[in-house]
This record gives sequence, C-alpha cells and structure tokens, in this order.
Amino acid sequence: MTAERMIQRYAAFFRGWAQAFGEHRSLGDPAAGMRWLVGDDQVGLILNPGLKRLLYPLFLYRSELAAPTAMLRPDGLVIDTTLIPLVGAAPTPLSQILELIGRPGPLHLYQTYHLIYPSGTRILTLSARAPLPILYRELAPVRLLIEEPTGDPPAPPDSGLN
Repeated sequence: MTAERMIQRYAAFFRGWAQAFGEHRSLGDPAAGMRWLVGDDQVGLILNPGLKRLLYPLFLYRSELAAPTAMLRPDGLVIDTTLIPLVGAAPTPLSQILELIGRPGPLHLYQTYHLIYPSGTRILTLSARAPLPILYRELAPVRLLIEEPTGDPPAPPDSGLN
C-alpha cells in the first residue's frame, strides 16, 4: 500500500540565505555517510557534496518547474531515478521523519544552517513549522509517496551519489 503526502518547499530569496536550524541532537550515520539533526518538530540532513549536487536542482532552485515526485521506500528515498539508501540509517531521524509525515497539517521543506557547522554548510530541513517568510519564497510542492514495507527484501541500492 502506498500513502501520499504533499510537502511545501521553499527557496531563499537570495542564494546563501538561510534561517538557523535551532536546538537539536546530532546523529551520525557513518555507514551511509550522513549526518542528521533532530529537533522539536523538525529533522535535518546535512548536505554533503554528493547530496547537495543531487538535491539542489531537484528541490531547492527549480521554481519554474514542478518539483519531482519522491518516494520513501523501506530501502531508501527515490528521487526521479536516483535511490538515496536509508537502510541502516540511524533510527531516530527516520522515526522522526515518519512521525512528521504521519501528523495532520502542512509539512515544509527548506534549507537551514547552524553556527556550529563549518561556513557554507546547508541542512535540508523537513519541518512542521513554516520558514520565515522574510527569507523564503514558496515553490511548487513536492509529492511524497510513502511505500509501506511488504516483507520482501529491498532491492540493492543504485545510488547516484558517488
């Protein structure tokens, strides 16, 4: 069975602008090369260079085009034809994402930053709270399909991140 959720996405009015992520727990996932931030009503993924190359054009700076459909599967997140493996990812961020998706009300996707990370670091943030309207403009929403586990083993990852 597949559920569907629309997520409002935003881009900063000026390149490089972002609001602060806020208080959080930082969780690394060395196996997947990912670092997650978990805060109240939000979860963030630090955009390493591979993720940044993939996600920037798809989600954050294509205001003239409709956002791609994304699918959250038991083995990862599929965007267009690229699989971002989430198997083995830290359980807390994934449970927070699923909890946010399961809530009623709007969800928001935008970039943030945090002072404790190096200059230029950006965090892709999924939040129950809308970003500051003085910093961000709305883009077309992302359609997220959520595929529930069937008990079948996941397909091997074919990641375009390397």
